[in-house]
Parts: sequence; C-alpha cells; structure tokens
Amino acid sequence: MQEPDPKQRTKLIKLGTRQCRYIVSEDLRSAVWCGGPTPEGSSWCDWHRRLVYVPAQPLKIRREALAS
Repeated sequence: MQEPDPKQRTKLIKLGTRQCRYIVSEDLRSAVWCGGPTPEGSSWCDWHRRLVYVPAQPLKIRREALAS
C-alpha cells in the first residue's frame, strides 16, 4: 500500500465525495486535507485509515490480556 499522492491534497472547500478527510498540514488555520480516494463508507483513504483506526479486539482476548 502506497502513501497517497501529494498532488491530491486540497482545501476543505474543494473536497469532493469519497476524498480522504485526513488533515495533512501542520497549520490548522490553513489546513490541507489528503484528498486521496476513499473506500465506500469511509472518511479516510486506506493509508490514513491504518493510522487512525484500531480495530476492537474480541472480548475474550481483552479479558485474557487483563488477567495476565
């Protein structure tokens, strides 16, 4: 999986449907969004989704981890 092309970066007002909403700029006053393509039902491209989304572990695994 490759990082999204920086050429796709855009301002909020120019974001379209199925474009990544991950903020890639340091300065929030003039924020720039990734703009890369997103899968159906996601606000982030695959690259940024891996950075922000941590899937929940099944309850059994969490209980075992807490017990040890």
